[in-house]
Amino acid sequence: MTLLDDAVAVLDERGVLDRLGRLIQQVYRRAADRHEPELGDDAMSFGTTVWRNLTNLGKAEFDGLDGIRVRLEDNSLEVLCAGYVVRLYSLPGGIESIRWEGSEARLGGAVENSRDGQLAFDDEGQFPEVFADVVPSKRHVRVAHTGDIVTGEAVAYLGLPRDNRDSGSPWFEVRLWFGEPATAGAPLPVVVGDAVPQPRTDELPIPELDLLALQPDDRSGGFGSAFGRPAERSA
Repeated sequence: MTLLDDAVAVLDERGVLDRLGRLIQQVYRRAADRHEPELGDDAMSFGTTVWRNLTNLGKAEFDGLDGIRVRLEDNSLEVLCAGYVVRLYSLPGGIESIRWEGSEARLGGAVENSRDGQLAFDDEGQFPEVFADVVPSKRHVRVAHTGDIVTGEAVAYLGLPRDNRDSGSPWFEVRLWFGEPATAGAPLPVVVGDAVPQPRTDELPIPELDLLALQPDDRSGGFGSAFGRPAERSA
């Protein structure tokens, strides 16, 4: 088994993947259902709706569950379970197109995964060797997602991020989780200025929104058991 296989097995056993997979699919379907171009909706509004719904509904979904902590990091959902740190990010194109250097928090997981001796927790003062048998190797797991703006069909990948600022793939290992890459629609736009890079829409402050309860969806099965299809590249 690979390190990614180990992570998936643990997160699946704890119920993280099933809840998260259902949430991602539900959010994309609802965003597509509400998308009305004739009223001014576009790819930007679609992507922003997906991002905010995943962040807010995800926090509500995982809050208070035994053995799972949830918080907002880098204005995105972060789930902590059994030593693993799972974050969600939108996919701007192909699976190799994702970038980690957009912010310090975004880059941090890739940098930590790339170290020979990892930190035990989020505190720089910890000693990784003391917790070597407690904290998983390459504990940072990322969900890269996109979807079709018309049909609402979602596509998601699970992977271990890699610091590739010098060269190479942004992933140590990455695999298709669910969906078909051909159905991928408009990603969250990246807004850039003439000289100074501007934040992505998923890096902006989150306004206060009313939360909706996640409803079960009988059309979807479990997500951990469906994992394992190879993506475009594994490192």
